[in-house]
Amino acid sequence: MSKFDVKVVGSKPPKRPEGAIKRLRRRIGGGVKAVLIRPRMIFVSGIAGFVLFVGTPHVGWDYQCSHSTRGFGSCNSAAWCAYYGIQGRRVERPGYGERCQLVTFIPLNWNKLIEGVLK
Repeated sequence: MSKFDVKVVGSKPPKRPEGAIKRLRRRIGGGVKAVLIRPRMIFVSGIAGFVLFVGTPHVGWDYQCSHSTRGFGSCNSAAWCAYYGIQGRRVERPGYGERCQLVTFIPLNWNKLIEGVLK
């Protein structure tokens, strides 16, 4: 009835274990693929890391010189600087002989954030 004789000769040989270089290349390729597929997630995590470690931008608004100035002289050394930003008004004391900056990055005040959540 059958003209064909079915016979199993062999199967595929077992795969050799991957070397360290192939595993490293596969992981790097997966990381590049994740960056290319999800750029928004990388961007948002970068901004979150910047805010957590560096701080948020604040604009200098008010200051007090540590010495008296006459006329329209500039303040060479400030006693305190008031900045306005994400968490409202923040008063910083610069080092001796330093001026107030127009824009600066001030770290988050975690105590104030926790107090706001617990209330």
